[in-house]
Amino acid sequence: MPKFFINFRNANKVLAKDDVGREFPGLDEAKAAALRSAREILADTVKHPEITPLEAVIVTSESGQKLATVHARDVLERTLLKSQA
Repeated sequence: MPKFFINFRNANKVLAKDDVGREFPGLDEAKAAALRSAREILADTVKHPEITPLEAVIVTSESGQKLATVHARDVLERTLLKSQA
């Protein structure tokens, strides 16, 4: 299975790099994990407003190539839309 790295960028453009990575069957599963991570971090930010807000979760390959980006604003929009349905 390929290894993917899930990195986090906050609103101050500080990037927290994943140095370990995780194996997933494919990019779709890695993106789903990035989305779950984004939701968890956003929930923590609501609980602890002193935390610098998340801007994006970035999925990269073993070589460091950016494969996908999950923006915090998109996570919030999806979450809000689902709760209104």
